[in-house]
Amino acid sequence: MRQNTNWRDYCFKPENTLPGNAVRLLRNGEEAFAETLKTLRSAKKYILLEFYAFADDAVGRIFSDLLREKAGEGVAVYLIYDAVGSILTDKDFFAAMAAGGVNVGEFRPVVLWKPYWNWIKRDHRKLVCVDGEAALVGGFNITVYDAPVQLGGRGWKDAQVRVEGPVVGEVERLFLESWAAAKGSSGPAPFLKPGEKSFAGEVCASVVSASGMRNFRSIRRSYSYAIDRARRYIYITNAYFLPDRFVYRRLIRAVRRGVDVRIIGPYKTDHPYIRWATWSTYPHMIKNGIKIYEWQEEILHSKTAVIDGIWSSVGSHNLDHRSLHYNLEVNVNVYDGEFGAEMARVFRDDLKKSKPVTLAETQSRPLLSKAASKLLYLFRSWL
Repeated sequence: MRQNTNWRDYCFKPENTLPGNAVRLLRNGEEAFAETLKTLRSAKKYILLEFYAFADDAVGRIFSDLLREKAGEGVAVYLIYDAVGSILTDKDFFAAMAAGGVNVGEFRPVVLWKPYWNWIKRDHRKLVCVDGEAALVGGFNITVYDAPVQLGGRGWKDAQVRVEGPVVGEVERLFLESWAAAKGSSGPAPFLKPGEKSFAGEVCASVVSASGMRNFRSIRRSYSYAIDRARRYIYITNAYFLPDRFVYRRLIRAVRRGVDVRIIGPYKTDHPYIRWATWSTYPHMIKNGIKIYEWQEEILHSKTAVIDGIWSSVGSHNLDHRSLHYNLEVNVNVYDGEFGAEMARVFRDDLKKSKPVTLAETQSRPLLSKAASKLLYLFRSWL
């Protein structure tokens, strides 16, 4: 048996954690996209996909062709895409998939005369479920930016987790809720019985989510609880690290308990205004012992964390205002020493390709840059 010593000490709701899972970390785009395509090709009964961005580009066409091929084999295929995340994708692209037998749903279509809240609440999840046997959850979208160079992609840095066992049913349950909310779906909701999956391994794991409301399975609660109970280290890699005071004060308290708190954020980013806003928080965090690094290679898009090698989280949730209050998000939390040790190894390897942010560096910025960062942070709920 694997040793999951004291994992309940880090778990906000142990009763929502399911034993009997097999879990594998997919550390980069090469591993994640290869595994996703392999899993999709293996489907015999049904495929469920939910993505923020699904593009009509070289990578998107690989997936759309495969989904139509599986539909032609009699596999029930269901796809949800977000209207804003996929706003540059022509509707004819999705119509062609629907004509090929794929059941397509659009989450919150963009309607100009609808109120602002209809625009800002988005489906930011990235998940795949196949035959009730396997689920993949992470930060990768189906676009040329996310895909590895071998597929003609830009090779953004991200991570994904593959799970088998009872947790798969919980991921399916979230998909069914999203399908019910999707507009213009071209087929009925799949007939599934989520939560009735057989054991596949020895790992305890849970599915945590965000849906614009605070709940007992929320990602923020699980993060906060684990941070408060950290004893040795907290390693966070996050593409859009823009925490509110509620989170970073907890990180500071952890440092004062003697915990090694390290955060890797992006140097190159597809949303530079978020990086600028984050820089307004760096002086206070660094003064209080939090170690900040910026990833120096390809664009960082990861959303991962590991605490004490016992609690790990991989998914779509950014530590920012939008993910907390508006987006649909999903993470898988894993309570396992072996998985946690691998997460920590990956983080430490990533430190070698990251540059520390120093207090002197934050203080020597031009006055106008500092003012812009503070202003952007004040408007973080709009970013």
